[in-house]
Amino acid sequence: MKKSMFIFFIAMIPSIATMFLLVEFFPYTGLGRIVSIPATLFLNITFFILFLHFTRNLISVRFKCLFWIAAILFSVLLAVVLHPQEYLPSVLRQLWELMFFNK
Repeated sequence: MKKSMFIFFIAMIPSIATMFLLVEFFPYTGLGRIVSIPATLFLNITFFILFLHFTRNLISVRFKCLFWIAAILFSVLLAVVLHPQEYLPSVLRQLWELMFFNK
């Protein structure tokens, strides 16, 4: 049980850090942030609890590691997708334009 809780909290760190960075760098959310942050936390917590239950029966450490990396990346993507913007384009679109079209 202690190992599962440790894995759960370690897996939540990137998602929570992403949400803090999104609030810092994309502040134009209006009142949508009041709903989106608890919803993102709820979805990530639910996803990781289900994922803990799923990976408990896997024997291979390599598969567990790959599955957890994919799960953490999915939770970060979920946090980015659910972050609202009031009048600017979505966060994904802004990041895409910043990375590839900013000269």
